[in-house]
Amino acid sequence: MKSTEAGAANPTSFLLDRLRTVSLPARKLFAVIVREAYRGPISPKPEGTATPPEILEACGLDVGEFYVLLAALSEAGLIRVLDAYPFEEIQISPEAAEAESLAERCRCENIPFEEMFVRI
Repeated sequence: MKSTEAGAANPTSFLLDRLRTVSLPARKLFAVIVREAYRGPISPKPEGTATPPEILEACGLDVGEFYVLLAALSEAGLIRVLDAYPFEEIQISPEAAEAESLAERCRCENIPFEEMFVRI
């Protein structure tokens, strides 16, 4: 079974499996991207999308480290980078869109959702 088929069959499993393939700093960045993509201050914007300025402001990484981690998340199939600098948009991939519902469940249960994505 292809990874996209597996992701469609069990989106939570796909998401967690993909997160396990990236470093701890990349998982932390993914948590920030999820938060900014669905609850970030910039609007209007497409659903599931964040911009580098809002992510960088929220995560505190330097620009070089940010782009290295962004590449790792993209290679893992967790995000997509749309458009070219300086108009980039970071989009949660369709296969990883389950991250929004997992984050919402964590919020409802007063669990920091960053913990779910980081401590897997």
